[in-house]
Amino acid sequence: ADSTSLAQLASLCISPNVYLLSPNGFAVVRPPGHHAEESTPMGFCYFNSVAIAAKLLQQRLNVSKILIVDWDVHHGNGTQQAFYADPSVMYLSLHRYDDGNFFPGSGAPDEVGSGAGVGFNVNMAFTGGLEPPMGDAEYLAAFRTVVMPIANEFAPDVVLVSSGFDAVDGHAPPLGGYKLTAKCFSYLTRQLMDLAGGRLVLALEGGHDLTAICDASEACISALLGNE
Repeated sequence: ADSTSLAQLASLCISPNVYLLSPNGFAVVRPPGHHAEESTPMGFCYFNSVAIAAKLLQQRLNVSKILIVDWDVHHGNGTQQAFYADPSVMYLSLHRYDDGNFFPGSGAPDEVGSGAGVGFNVNMAFTGGLEPPMGDAEYLAAFRTVVMPIANEFAPDVVLVSSGFDAVDGHAPPLGGYKLTAKCFSYLTRQLMDLAGGRLVLALEGGHDLTAICDASEACISALLGNE
């Protein structure tokens, strides 16, 4: 699809009628998007689906404040670039960083935004390699102490999630190497549902192990349906 037809599709997906029908959703998106920059495809990404959705929500539905949570194991450099100076979009990423030695090398903690957007770009940049690998405990602690307090203070109107599952156990070290479980992502989804009146959309990003992708997707969709 070219950019025009993609924009039309995105517009259809978030049209007022569909938008009001259900407060949440899960978008099965391929290829992923969060590495795609304004004029540069990279990391298997050509169009930044979540960034495009956020722009359309602003332009066509007049949504004032949007929170983008990116829990793909890789930093979403393209999404960060798109909103780096925009205080109306909070970008909050949890990712493997390893002092800039893990792809794509961006996402340092001191990358906090520019101009009016200072403070609206938050990077939870895990370092230390895989000794030990990060797992449920670290992500739960990050959500409890950083993600949810900041998200509640920002008080978004809509929450979009760049929902990559390459942090789930089963991905080899070059592709992730972390040990999160599907149930952890289900629990994180439940927490995000408390924001924005439950207006939450997860969009599939990275993931290279089919079992991990399937298990985590199923767990998150179950949470969106209201299952404990």
